[in-house]
Amino acid sequence: MSALIHVYQEKWFRHTMRAKSKWLAMVKKAESFDAYVKGIASVTGLPEDVIRASFPAKNWADFQANADKYVEIWMRKIQEAHAKRKWAENYIRAFKTTA
Repeated sequence: MSALIHVYQEKWFRHTMRAKSKWLAMVKKAESFDAYVKGIASVTGLPEDVIRASFPAKNWADFQANADKYVEIWMRKIQEAHAKRKWAENYIRAFKTTA
């Protein structure tokens, strides 16, 4: 495996770990839920009011309200992925796959 991809993985990891406060601030913003709804609506073609009333949207709202709890899970998952070099390995595997 290329050493360069591991350099980029380290850079990704350091950048992501420093982003904790930005991540929390972004998730907590009211506009964040609106962006979620609009994004899902644009991908699915469903009306925004249907998305807002959906079970996944209610889960997202809970996620947003409890972002302080979830940021620790997010960081732990990233640390685990970094320790296992999952990003680099999965990136290379994705490009080895043929269509």
